[in-house]
Amino acid sequence: MSQDTSQKVWVGGIYNWEASSTKEIRVKGGYPRHNWCDIDNDNIENYNAVLDVFRKYQVDVISQRVGRGWHFFGDVVDYETWKQIWIKIKPYADQQWPPHTIRITKKRSDELWERPIYHKYKYDPQNWAKSLMSFLCKTLRNENSSNIWSAMHATGLHKYLQCTVYWVELK
Repeated sequence: MSQDTSQKVWVGGIYNWEASSTKEIRVKGGYPRHNWCDIDNDNIENYNAVLDVFRKYQVDVISQRVGRGWHFFGDVVDYETWKQIWIKIKPYADQQWPPHTIRITKKRSDELWERPIYHKYKYDPQNWAKSLMSFLCKTLRNENSSNIWSAMHATGLHKYLQCTVYWVELK
């Protein structure tokens, strides 16, 4: 009999809808949302291709080198624009990953976690982006509280995005 040696850890994440979006609005569909993308490899051409999509649609985006690849956090757009962007970035994204939530904390203390970069294509960083970059930088410096909920609230993230905490299995 084999023994399960997998380990699970708590991580923090954010959904791609604004904190003010109600369940009723989300059930109806067609609501404005952010484009998230998780690239699970370090191929720089994939990184540049995803940035080119955001540039084409003039959507400001935060990119961050994490683990084996990159995370992208795009500004909120209407549903039709979100769909067009998602269709173009989906081939580069981790195929196991659903585009409605993305992890914003480390899985392991030694995980590669670089400083986030704001790519301005239209506006200066809005409050949601400032709050997210603050949280990501504090994660980089190991300055966040060990209580993930408290850390999200301390940076004001909950005011702009719906936050979540969930288990992931370490591989």
